[in-house]
Amino acid sequence: MSDSASTWPADAIDQLVDRYERPLLAYASRMLGGDWQGAQDAVQETFLRLCREDHAKIESRVAAWLFSVCRSRVIDMQRTNHATPIDASQVSVADPAPDAAQSASDAEDKVHLNQLVDKLSPRQQEVLRLRLHAGLSYREIAEVTGLTVGNVGFHLHQAVRNLRDALAIS
Repeated sequence: MSDSASTWPADAIDQLVDRYERPLLAYASRMLGGDWQGAQDAVQETFLRLCREDHAKIESRVAAWLFSVCRSRVIDMQRTNHATPIDASQVSVADPAPDAAQSASDAEDKVHLNQLVDKLSPRQQEVLRLRLHAGLSYREIAEVTGLTVGNVGFHLHQAVRNLRDALAIS
């Protein structure tokens, strides 16, 4: 970053971390096959790069920038074999207000849906997660993945159609 570059105000960084840390962690973890520590490393590196980036250059597209940097970091980690996937089904998360029957049914439905999502093409999985989990717009997803906006829409439509058809069968 040059001396004339615009730096990020500390409160802006705090707000961005509050807003994007969880979606970035979920995105990175899923890309790394459930490797939570690897996801944390990728997200931490993403925010470190944000702090060094010129505020004025990316302010208007910060969400897409964050996911692009995170995605690149995860891909680098996968190339260098630093990612050590764990079985995400072995990680338990306590429900703050569990109703045993409903919890069991919800967990079963979630597992089933995750299995169906895992059967989608990698591209469909990625755009679906960026849209639903990260809340990115089609334009932002296009920027993150390098696809056209139309291609993003196509892959999302195909993913939803494939899930709907699979759910109708089961």
